[in-house]
Amino acid sequence: MKELTYQVPRRAYAGLLEEMIRRNDRRPLRVAAALLLTVGQMAVVAWLCVFRLEPGQRAFFLGWSLLLAGLTVLRRRTARQRANGTLQRLEYTGQLPPDYWKDHHLRITETELRLRYGDQTLSCPLYGLSRVEEREDALFLRCGETIFDIVPESAFPSREAMGVWAEALRTKASGAGKAPQPEAPEDAVSWTMEERDFLEGQYQAYRILYYRYRFLRPATFLRLAVSVAAAVSMVYNRTPVSIALSAAVLLLANVENISMVPALCRLRIRRELGEWKGGGTFRLSLGEDALVLSSDRARAEIPLHKINLCQEFGDLYLIAWSSFPAVVMPRETARTAAAPLLQKIQALQQG
Repeated sequence: MKELTYQVPRRAYAGLLEEMIRRNDRRPLRVAAALLLTVGQMAVVAWLCVFRLEPGQRAFFLGWSLLLAGLTVLRRRTARQRANGTLQRLEYTGQLPPDYWKDHHLRITETELRLRYGDQTLSCPLYGLSRVEEREDALFLRCGETIFDIVPESAFPSREAMGVWAEALRTKASGAGKAPQPEAPEDAVSWTMEERDFLEGQYQAYRILYYRYRFLRPATFLRLAVSVAAAVSMVYNRTPVSIALSAAVLLLANVENISMVPALCRLRIRRELGEWKGGGTFRLSLGEDALVLSSDRARAEIPLHKINLCQEFGDLYLIAWSSFPAVVMPRETARTAAAPLLQKIQALQQG
């Protein structure tokens, strides 16, 4: 199978995000919450209006009830718009690097899929390729539970050729056994970690990068000004419509900050890590222009020039960039076995 060269269309990536949003919206808890925020609360408000509330109070509660139900329905009916907004946010926060929109070079060897775009190189062992999904205008390649890449129909001579290529890849992946780990370089460092410690390191690295690089920017102060204006409006303009609109503006202006609430942030990180979830043995080595991080289930290359966090934090040592995963190792490992490797990394960054 020859190497494919293509560019991922923005609409295809937005389509992937839309599918993920719709799948999340169909989860039982999400459906139950939607019913509670529409039918449930409207039934309660109707009962209150009939049996408990004074005539002067009914307009406020009815207006708020209709607004809440309308926003809930609107949110579920605008999956495509939410996907486009998520795509813009991923680009803005650096989680989807600009390199992603450059030419993708996908090569399939006897043991793995190897993807290169810009300065980034990713790989997925053939035995780890879980699905090759044929869509209307693209192929979705999944490594485990995470998306590996999107191959557009334009990468093939015809639709039929895309189907033949997909079937050949499925056959190749189904016959692939788990390959032995390649021999580690001399300067490679390995360590073991429990899952809770690894996840805690990812959480701390994400928060540090957020507050160091993304929090103090013009958009933050704009959101703060909007939030103050909405709060003042709620205090001094007490009409039902004004209070409802101010509350909605206050919520929308602080969505990003709300996402940093520890419970929500940890949940998001677990979803983003994919094959990296879980404890076990981790290995770190220095390549030509990148750090190579691997575990028993996954492998990633971190470009040296994109590393923007390299420090101790409590009992951990963190090396992180704009995407997951971060390198998380015990502090004692960083001070002993990994010390020469970390010195090389710091010297290359300074040079």
